[in-house]
Amino acid sequence: MPALHPLAGAIADAMRDAALTLGCHPTLGEVAEVSGFTCIDAGLGVSSANVAIPRDIHGPALPALRAAAQWFTARGLNFRVDIPGDAPSDLMAAAMTIGLRFWERQPVMLLDAVWPQPLPGDLEIRPVESDEDVEAFAAVDAFEHAGEPLPAGIIAAARDNPQVWLLIGILEGECVARIAAMLHGSLATLHSLYVHPAVRRRGVGTEMTLAALAAAGAEGADAAALASTVAAAPLYERLGFRAIRDIIVMGCDAPLL
Repeated sequence: MPALHPLAGAIADAMRDAALTLGCHPTLGEVAEVSGFTCIDAGLGVSSANVAIPRDIHGPALPALRAAAQWFTARGLNFRVDIPGDAPSDLMAAAMTIGLRFWERQPVMLLDAVWPQPLPGDLEIRPVESDEDVEAFAAVDAFEHAGEPLPAGIIAAARDNPQVWLLIGILEGECVARIAAMLHGSLATLHSLYVHPAVRRRGVGTEMTLAALAAAGAEGADAAALASTVAAAPLYERLGFRAIRDIIVMGCDAPLL
């Protein structure tokens, strides 16, 4: 098995912190440490945002994951588990045993070399400041994800966090894109990039990513990481990111019985 990148542990911790900040409702959500998993009830009911993040599992994975699953089931929730591709094989086997199915593979990507600069373009990129901006950030993907909207309450709380940058992209007066960045010391993580289908393949995702990197770099970040989809990975590779490990996402669409 290839050696882990020296920043892999720090990136995993940063992604966990970001999930707590950007993926959990400040009043409706709940977090617990259960048998070596950080269990996050996002406060959204049945949702792909409910997650068990493996941290420090001692002993066999199956009883530990069953305990985490019971925590979600007791709340009437589905959940996913984000399994590092280099995790012990019994964790993947445990996920399949309790009835989770494969959702997706996410390349974890790192930029720690040449820091790219923002590109000039027609897109107006601005930070989320007003309540109207919060609503725009939350609603920009409603066209495709009406069944699972991003709650404005989570975004409003993140807006007030000094370690978080929320950016929206405006084109012809309409919000067409969003991205979030979070600073963890000298490491930044990027999240929630979304571009409206009507303006895809026009460089909007690149502009948004570069703007987020610039915001984080201005505050001292000298490395940036993100969990990509397989489809989006080439965009980030063109900007200098490289994959350093995979996350295998296993989940269920309804509470486990």
